Amino acid sequence: MSPVRWSSLVCVGVSLAAGPAAEAAQKFALGMFHFNVQYVCGGTTGFLVNPDPTLDLDNDALEDRIIEESLAPVVELYEKHPSWGVDIEMQGYMLDVIAARHPALLDKLRALTNSGQLDVVSFHYSDQLFLGYPTEDWERSQELTRASFDRHGVALSRTVFCQEGQAAPGMAARMKERGYRTLVWPKNLWSFQHGDFDAEPLYQLGDVFMIAGAKGVSKTVNGESLEVAWTFFGDGELLATGDLDPYLVEFFFVKPELVAKYEAGLEALEAQGYRIASVDQYVTEVSRKVTATEAPKLLDGTWQPASTGGIKRWLGGSGLWLTQERDNHVRSLGAVAHRELVAAETAAKVSGIDAREKLDGAWRLLLLGQVTDGSGINPFRGEIQYAVSHVAEALRLAREVIDEAKGKLGHAAVVVDPAQGTVTHASGGAADADELSAAGMSIEPPIKLVIDAGGRAVTETWARLGEGHTRVSITFAAEGASTISVTFPGTLEPAFEVGLALDDSGVATVERAAYAFERFHFALPTGWIGLGGGRFLIKDMARCHLAAEIEREAAGVLVEDKTAASSESQRWVFHILEGSAAEAAALAKSVNVARRLVR
Repeated sequence: MSPVRWSSLVCVGVSLAAGPAAEAAQKFALGMFHFNVQYVCGGTTGFLVNPDPTLDLDNDALEDRIIEESLAPVVELYEKHPSWGVDIEMQGYMLDVIAARHPALLDKLRALTNSGQLDVVSFHYSDQLFLGYPTEDWERSQELTRASFDRHGVALSRTVFCQEGQAAPGMAARMKERGYRTLVWPKNLWSFQHGDFDAEPLYQLGDVFMIAGAKGVSKTVNGESLEVAWTFFGDGELLATGDLDPYLVEFFFVKPELVAKYEAGLEALEAQGYRIASVDQYVTEVSRKVTATEAPKLLDGTWQPASTGGIKRWLGGSGLWLTQERDNHVRSLGAVAHRELVAAETAAKVSGIDAREKLDGAWRLLLLGQVTDGSGINPFRGEIQYAVSHVAEALRLAREVIDEAKGKLGHAAVVVDPAQGTVTHASGGAADADELSAAGMSIEPPIKLVIDAGGRAVTETWARLGEGHTRVSITFAAEGASTISVTFPGTLEPAFEVGLALDDSGVATVERAAYAFERFHFALPTGWIGLGGGRFLIKDMARCHLAAEIEREAAGVLVEDKTAASSESQRWVFHILEGSAAEAAALAKSVNVARRLVR
């Protein structure tokens, strides 16, 4: 999380004050408390310029403060009212922390979830930027999450809401596969794409239900009034502490009078005929009475796109501590570790070594290192170090496994091909064994890039790797502005194709006229997007993992980093493919998802 929050995240759908009894109607009051034990990942040590030692909390101490001062009061509030339902969202890792150091609270969570009163919502193990990485990373995260809930005897909710309100249409299929039922889509992400709207009681997104989070509903259904109000939707840490976040450790303590005020408001709503319900309880009731409305075409994003530039704030957008941020460094390192771990899995399987424990530990470290705060919204040095150190250790462990596999196979160097599931002796160099690493044939630029180097010296080198397949390497020298960018020209067409989250092989078609935004940012979790005219851009995420910006009514794709340290050189690598969208998706997978490596 960030030390700068938006008060709109904590919203009240109706006045929390007693009034005259309403006419007979079906009324629901919903609350989604999003808790994040990685709110200040790594702790607050070094956060203040002139630190007070008593305010320098290490990682565990800060996690404990979040649990004790903000989560526990909310759980205890609902424990007092057995008829009230509510949603408490947290990462699977937070449940592990609670189990390890707060057993009494775990007992309460277990009892409240098993009784069906409280829904603990969880879709990922770490509060990671899962929209920005291949599907396997989320799958590993999901496995850890379910194992955590099973191990601790806490029922996992069928509802899904995610860190930073991350939402994607590709989540629907993954949810269905794993028994989830309802996705809570943030209203601001919806309205950013399609303008303001009157929410329907229930939507259909693929094979799952969806509701508009924080958007009230007032409808007549079969002659009966249906009212839905949201009493809370946002960072759960803020309710009990008076809208103060964990960065402000001097003041981040429970304020019982504020919890009591919120409780009184819920009691007033109950007196007005509202059922204080969880999302799952609401969907169970309303799905019996209405036919779900088909959801509009939605795109991947986060819950405050107007203020964060969508995903851009995590992939190249700058925050308050600009001189400390390293978005591309953090996210591209995560991409390197991903492909190394995929290769290590293959190497271990083919060689027959027992590396399961080491690999599982490495995946867990990678997921923790992919935490959103490693690159946004306003990461300070300690959070960046948390991300980098976890990812780097995952990378080290992966390479240890590959080295052990090489020893078992008796090869000094190998070609690991995860897509084919093979490990073969590398008789030649990288140019012979890995076509993506080959030098290729040097060529003149086939398209004219617009490069803003921020005053730095820049080198642009092109190579042909195959028929219709070229690669460009752009090097920005040190000494210059922190903002650098490249614009890839394109052909303006009514629609373009792009790869979206949790669907590595899929092709999403974006019809420009179907959306209200002027510009939009894509994470490109496998790296590719269409430029029009049968041409596609694929970023090598191990070199450049930044957001791709498009304009609704203009051609071209902008890739920009506002966090490039002036003292450091930068090297970005992209592939250009002339072909079909399916071919672009396949090439992107070979570059970023299951990369053939020489080790």
